[in-house]
Amino acid sequence: MTTSSRQKPPILHVIDEEFVPPDRGDEQEGPESAVPAGDPDEAVRLFHRYRRLMAQILGYEEELPGPASEEDLAAVEEELGVALPADLRALYGIADGDGDIVNQLFDRHPWLSLAEICDQDDEWLDIAREWHYEPWRQLVFDATPPNTVRRSSLRPGWIRFAIDTGGNWLAVDTDPGPNGRPGQVIAIGVDYTRGPAYVADSVTTFLRRLVEALERGDYVRHDESLWIEADQPQLSEHTMYYDGPPSRERAGQAGPLVQDVRVTEVEDCAFLDAMPEVRSLALSSTGSPDLTPLGGRPVEYLELNVESADLTTPARNRELRSLSIACARPVELAPLRMVPNLWALDIAAAPVADLATVTELKGLRYLEVTQDQWRELSELDDLPPLAVVGVHPHRPERDWPVRTAWVTTDGEPPSPTA
Repeated sequence: MTTSSRQKPPILHVIDEEFVPPDRGDEQEGPESAVPAGDPDEAVRLFHRYRRLMAQILGYEEELPGPASEEDLAAVEEELGVALPADLRALYGIADGDGDIVNQLFDRHPWLSLAEICDQDDEWLDIAREWHYEPWRQLVFDATPPNTVRRSSLRPGWIRFAIDTGGNWLAVDTDPGPNGRPGQVIAIGVDYTRGPAYVADSVTTFLRRLVEALERGDYVRHDESLWIEADQPQLSEHTMYYDGPPSRERAGQAGPLVQDVRVTEVEDCAFLDAMPEVRSLALSSTGSPDLTPLGGRPVEYLELNVESADLTTPARNRELRSLSIACARPVELAPLRMVPNLWALDIAAAPVADLATVTELKGLRYLEVTQDQWRELSELDDLPPLAVVGVHPHRPERDWPVRTAWVTTDGEPPSPTA
């Protein structure tokens, strides 16, 4: 096969390298209670109790580094631009991290020294945001309990103070959501890009759980290491996948907090009545399901792979941010004029009856089209200020879930030749 006869790859044109997908955490309100739940005096007492229990169980006491100085604490806070919670600050007044001990204070999460706090690698987040991984399809979901943690992957007010060996951290949250408390402990990192996990309302509470677990004997000894069976951060169960249409009853069994829903062979969307918090919704059907039950759902990412699509109901959703359409019959984009927050649109796998409507969607920053669609659009004036444009040589055959083997390049797409 000659090079000219090979299938051309889809090209992702990154026009604005500085653009990143909107951070929903920036849109959330701050906490109703600005009073931290932590208690520095109790945290110190729990710290010493924890150390005594560990020494009794192991038969010896591991030596910690010396305390951090007040000058070092002030310097770190100045560099971070935020004060450490009082309970965590008090612990640094006892020891500057775990040092080289085997049994870390925060149970298999080595406690970072002050110098290490300001020197953490964020490459994991840069990779997750690379456009060929299609971050516009990936939402950051709400934590459990709801609205305790802002829906971000990383924020300046999240101070990472302990780390595991897999690219995840415990952090104190000085910038919580409306139902959170300043100084609460959260889990973030490579396993939490789809949503941080709420761990405890404070470092004090986290330590208390560890001490109580040791006092109950809820631990397992592995040579010189203790694995404590206390409440640890867990990945939130956001997702429900169904091969075949679920009933209302089956959907209800998945739990009211499910936020990511993927369903094949959809005939009736009534199951959504049992899912009030769905934010990412992918529907696949050989027919044309009635989308009316989407009304009132906070769907931010909608993926449709159907025979035909009526966008009237989805367009009434002010929360809609990203839309992907694959259909056999022509779809009308006109209803999308009413969507105030739509910034990403994929119409490459859909015949579009009114392609010029794209010029009226001024909030669009990401657009995915075929070469023929781009040819038509490039002849129009006043396109939205697009940051990224994905161009397929032909209408793509959508596998499910959608994944595209992009070739990424910088700069605007070339004007297609006729």
